[in-house]
Amino acid sequence: MSHLFEPITVKTMTLKNRIVFPPIATNYGLRNERALAYYTERAKGGAGLVILQGTPVDPFASPKWVGGLKQLVGSIHQNGAAIGIQLWTGNELPGGDKVAPSPKDDHREVTAGELGELIQRFAVAARAARDIGFDTIDVHGAHGYFLHQLFSPLTNRRTDAYGGSLQKRMTFGLECVRAIRKAVGPDYPVMYRLSAIENTPDGIQLADSVAFGRELAHAGVDVLDVSAGSPGDKVNISIPDATYPLGTHLELAAAIRVGANVPVVAVGRFNTREVCEKALGEGKADLIAIGRQLLADPHWPNKVREGREADVVECDSCNAMCTAHQRTGKPIECVVNPDLGQEYLRSQSKA
Repeated sequence: MSHLFEPITVKTMTLKNRIVFPPIATNYGLRNERALAYYTERAKGGAGLVILQGTPVDPFASPKWVGGLKQLVGSIHQNGAAIGIQLWTGNELPGGDKVAPSPKDDHREVTAGELGELIQRFAVAARAARDIGFDTIDVHGAHGYFLHQLFSPLTNRRTDAYGGSLQKRMTFGLECVRAIRKAVGPDYPVMYRLSAIENTPDGIQLADSVAFGRELAHAGVDVLDVSAGSPGDKVNISIPDATYPLGTHLELAAAIRVGANVPVVAVGRFNTREVCEKALGEGKADLIAIGRQLLADPHWPNKVREGREADVVECDSCNAMCTAHQRTGKPIECVVNPDLGQEYLRSQSKA
């Protein structure tokens, strides 16, 4: 019996299977033909939920900008998948000031008032995403970005309500979630992505994230998207290469699932049906994020469901042209899939 292709309902969102195409930075943009074809191909391929890449919250204040996403939302729905978008903020305020939880290099310490304003911008973005038809939003609190920095003892050395103890380092993320929940209402699914550990002794530990996950669930998060690592780690484990085992971060997701008692997404080299089914069957995860494998072969879900595993184009986790290009700002490519990012050329040729 397949667990991978069982439907799941989270509040108003029903997914046809447990496969999530996670938010991957592409450098393609969002409101253009290239992005439309790229994301639509993953929906056509059979993913249950397609989450758009991390997107700054500030543009959502513009109805015209948000309206530019309407075609993409419709296309994903027409091809049988639900759609989410990851909400994100960096270290630069709208006026251009560079800020951080605590002073560093050319970044000044963000004020409590500025944090309050940012919380409201997250709420505005979430409501706008809901109103245009996104089935869920995913708050990006992982991988060394601003929300992660406020939770990490490595980067948050504040002495006010937003820093110091573990509980205080949770404050900003929890206030964001509460504001989002108020903005979108009680029935709209809210996800939160966190790095369960930092790969350094002085960073975030799993026990910290278990406690945080529990509090996030109490604050209104419906699904926890459990990743790991930070760019500041000596060895960055956020995007595990082929030296790591399949299902790299599963046990982190399992621990947070028990603590929070909400569905969790497991990530990290879920490249085969067997490893996905085992994770779900053992109750260690409720959803499986399949990222680079769906870059290599967007039709992996349909091929696996139909018993055509022999036809799958396998991702070897080389990180050579996807992850490497992300870091340089180039549009991502794939060693084994020359069609990646070029899907829109097919529609142009058909026209």
